[in-house]
Amino acid sequence: MPESTEISPLTSAAVSAVFLTPGSPDLYPVMKRLRDEAPVFFSEELNMWIVSRYDDVARILKDPRRFPAATRSFILASYPPEVREILAATSTFSAPNMGFDDQPVHDRLRRPLTQYFSFRGVARLEERIRAIADRHLDGMPNRPPADLVESYARPLANSVVIELAGFPAGDRDRVLRGHRALNDFFFGRPAPDVQLDYAKDIRAWEEYLAGVIDERRGRPGDDLISLLTRKVSQKEADYTDEELVSLFSFDIITAGIRPSSFALINMCDELLRDRRRWEGLRAEPGRFDALFDETLRRSGLATGVFRATAADVEVEGVRIPAGSAVWALTASANRDERHFAAPDSFDPHRPHLGTSLHFSHGLHYCLGVNLARTVTRAGVAALMRRHPGMRRVAERTPVYEQGINVIAPARFTVEW
Repeated sequence: MPESTEISPLTSAAVSAVFLTPGSPDLYPVMKRLRDEAPVFFSEELNMWIVSRYDDVARILKDPRRFPAATRSFILASYPPEVREILAATSTFSAPNMGFDDQPVHDRLRRPLTQYFSFRGVARLEERIRAIADRHLDGMPNRPPADLVESYARPLANSVVIELAGFPAGDRDRVLRGHRALNDFFFGRPAPDVQLDYAKDIRAWEEYLAGVIDERRGRPGDDLISLLTRKVSQKEADYTDEELVSLFSFDIITAGIRPSSFALINMCDELLRDRRRWEGLRAEPGRFDALFDETLRRSGLATGVFRATAADVEVEGVRIPAGSAVWALTASANRDERHFAAPDSFDPHRPHLGTSLHFSHGLHYCLGVNLARTVTRAGVAALMRRHPGMRRVAERTPVYEQGINVIAPARFTVEW
């Protein structure tokens, strides 16, 4: 991010403006001020409580009873009635899914997927993921410069999730259209003039998705949709049709595509900021995991995690009323000096690195962590083989991904 122009005083309007500005240079300085001066802060503009210290964020993520993940109602409430009516009738916004439901529903939905997304499960997919990475490397421009986001990271992440899920290769654009609409509703805010069209896109996307699920029941393949429909037919999994649509719509596609792309770009950013990191990983690929974890601790994937309050709660001596929206800032927690020494520095050897909250914590710990790690490892390794001398090009006008809860460049120019 560019150099900070830190905001003072720490008012609700000023803080909210920083969080609503993608790539704001004030983001990390303001999060530090929140930790130091107002660790539990109410934003009138966002209509939510912002919690910023590590210990408080970790406690919230580990306590689904008092801080449930059921926040879809807050999203729906922010849109006009005609948009809300369409969204509320969709499975994505109404049927149980892992992202927004706690126990006992969460375990019932997650258990049939755990082996597929486990370390060993994803390891079996690694050769296939490497082949997808090589294929997309061939699609990059022959001559530099190139935008690594548009030409490589984003299409690579898209292809991995779409292909492993089991969508027909020719339907890629159809899947991404549904993903765009859902992503904007859940992680951003569509412009008023497209909200109704986006809501209709989601309804059409679910009709398409239901058709693909029905087809896989009759003609199963080597994919995730086939796996789950087979488990349901064999009584090894308990999903309604609406829950399957909701699971693939949100948990697999909406929440699954972008993190791998962001992780790959953020890691390339950190590696290329200091050539010793890039060259060190080329020489010793075994360094990858520590570099990956420190990248995501420092650079993050998301600003935080949204939760609700099931009853009146007290955090840092501040009372948060029942029914409130809470934004637990994992990006702030991961730079909390109370937990990580010299948190703004890049140190893959730091103590307690395994306690970073970049993939959340507790019940809703990210199911796709092994997939994101493997896609990033394959993606970086392919780049190093093909373009060992790759260098980052400073952006005259940096561009960041849109959305209140995203921390990633939308453009990342490289040369070789």
